[in-house]
Amino acid sequence: MKRIIELSIKGVGLALALFAVFGLVADVANQGVFTLKNYNYTKMVIGAVIVGLGFSVPGIVYETTDFSYAVKILIHMGTGCVIFLITGYAVGWFSLAGGIWQCMPPILASLGTSVLLWVVFMLRDRRTAERINERIRELEDEDEVHVTKEA
Repeated sequence: MKRIIELSIKGVGLALALFAVFGLVADVANQGVFTLKNYNYTKMVIGAVIVGLGFSVPGIVYETTDFSYAVKILIHMGTGCVIFLITGYAVGWFSLAGGIWQCMPPILASLGTSVLLWVVFMLRDRRTAERINERIRELEDEDEVHVTKEA
């Protein structure tokens, strides 16, 4: 449970930060005309929290040995992307009113961002694992030298 809370806090924090950045981009793209009515901003913030949870909580799957790495990625990213698409449509991040092609740029930008973030975290975690393994090898080498000196 502690791990899920940690993942949730990190995921919601990152989602809200990205929400702010995408909001700035939308404001600039609309030349400062960015009007929201009927609690749309509140809905979008809640949507960002839901998406943050939708991407972060399924990350717990990486801590199990029951699935291959490819299945873990599919579960994690598949869940997050589905939650994003449903939530994004519900809160108005994109609309099908202009047709499927008009809503594709924001969808692709968001999904591309999620894949980019996954790659960044994967590379960070891989590097951390390499450092840990290197330190373990160093400690084992020191232990072997110590045992040899005693013998």
